[in-house]
Amino acid sequence: MEGELLNIRMDFPKTEEWAKKSIPYLRECLEELRVYILENPFKKRSEEIYFFKYVKPVVMGRLIFMCEVHNKEIFRSMFDQAKEKDYLADEVEEIDAFFKRKDHLYQLFKDDQDGFDIKFFVRDVDDRFQKRELPIEIDPVLFYGDPNFSTGLDYAFAQFHAYELLRNHLENELEALLIVGDEVPNEPMKFTGSAADFVSMIEIFQRVGRPMNPETGKPATNNELYQLFKKGFNPDLSDDLDFETLKLTSGDSDLPERMLDALDKLKHKWDNEERDIDYDDPEGGKPKK
Repeated sequence: MEGELLNIRMDFPKTEEWAKKSIPYLRECLEELRVYILENPFKKRSEEIYFFKYVKPVVMGRLIFMCEVHNKEIFRSMFDQAKEKDYLADEVEEIDAFFKRKDHLYQLFKDDQDGFDIKFFVRDVDDRFQKRELPIEIDPVLFYGDPNFSTGLDYAFAQFHAYELLRNHLENELEALLIVGDEVPNEPMKFTGSAADFVSMIEIFQRVGRPMNPETGKPATNNELYQLFKKGFNPDLSDDLDFETLKLTSGDSDLPERMLDALDKLKHKWDNEERDIDYDDPEGGKPKK
């Protein structure tokens, strides 16, 4: 498993990609484990305890870790390194808070204590709520999970594996930002369309957005928008061209038509995703050609 996860990471260097690609593979690993233990029942209680305490939590922990990495990447700032550093630091604090809330169980995990094993890592027990007449913690995951593949706290131990990995990952990401500092700028956006497309984009933005000039508080002119867009999108245009000259020399653009066509395709795609489906229909309710 670890070798395959490394291969995925080598093939997909970007964090959001290796995390996303690893999730379906880890789901398959968990399903293989589930099928295996059903087809090969444990011969001793000690075998069952070992599996649900040491084997399943490692695999499930990797799955939780990959999901969390994907989720954390969604909200990272793409353009502000200061905000990105604050975000990563806050996420590390959240993980530390999780371990603090679960400190009593986390100590059992770290110290590899076995006093509660017959309650926490066995599927069928007489009384899940007590041990030696004293109440013990239960995990609600057990009661809506697969009863053949869940015990009292194997999911909690999987979380401990996952969040230890996640804390290390986020700390490494934060350290890398701190080492680099603010000297390396983010990769600038690059407008790759034609000069006519650039003119058309400005005119569309002017009509639809009605932007204001922050310095004057008045509606921005086409030329003011042109100068602003040049800084933001870095088109391959001469610096001595003003907007009106560019408009006269750039020719016609079909950008509005292409934008409408792209939006229409998106709308059809979204409508298709949200349509009702007849589960008894082998075609899934898709319209016939």
